[in-house]
Amino acid sequence: AVVSTQSTGTFNSKEVKSDLQRWDLAGRISLVTFAYNDFFKDYQAKDFTYDFFNDPTVQANLQVYSSNRQELVSWGNHEVKEVQAEIIPCNITSMDFFDKLTAPGLVRESGALYKCFDEDIDGFLVADELHRMLLTEESEHWEVYNEEERQELLFLLFKHLVLGGPVCQYDDKIDRYLEIAKGLYKELITVQKNSETKKIELISKVLKVSAWDGDICWFPGDEHHQTFCYLILNPVNRIVTVFSHDYGKGCW
Repeated sequence: AVVSTQSTGTFNSKEVKSDLQRWDLAGRISLVTFAYNDFFKDYQAKDFTYDFFNDPTVQANLQVYSSNRQELVSWGNHEVKEVQAEIIPCNITSMDFFDKLTAPGLVRESGALYKCFDEDIDGFLVADELHRMLLTEESEHWEVYNEEERQELLFLLFKHLVLGGPVCQYDDKIDRYLEIAKGLYKELITVQKNSETKKIELISKVLKVSAWDGDICWFPGDEHHQTFCYLILNPVNRIVTVFSHDYGKGCW
């Protein structure tokens, strides 16, 4: 069953919509929430993903980006024949995770980004040290976050916002990137208090997925840095949110 085809509260705010327009993410991001019936175990990730994308209700309500129409359009009926599902860690409980960004030469205490000489990295025009740190191991700040930290959902959400779409207008300060990443993370992730330790724990399961219909990869659409599809499961209420974005190549 479809629970919601609306954007989260974060994405519905006028201020955030303006940010997404500036970063060329508006109209390319899709958020749809569905109910599911069975208990989920990590070893079932691929089977869950296969069954999910072949469900008629899912197919009727998911959207894909059309490069011809330059907008999200209904996916329609397809037989998904192959899927991949990678479990994404989701352990960060505090925005203190980003305090390390104020390393010398990366982000100033004021939130302003340190600039660098313009450089093309993987098709992105890079003009500040934050983008270099996100995109290339040649950055002197690459090791501010280790490989494990870079796989965390919160880091990935932040990275997707910073890198934006094909004609993204980058911000000179980090503030809005952090604020929207925080709001989105809080809305997508489910927490509960551990009855023994009394500590807040994240209980969501996050899958980074791909789904093919023959030779066509519908989700996420292509292999670009910024083309992605995540399934975010709330195991308590048994709902799953599809968070996807197409950088612009589209499927047709």
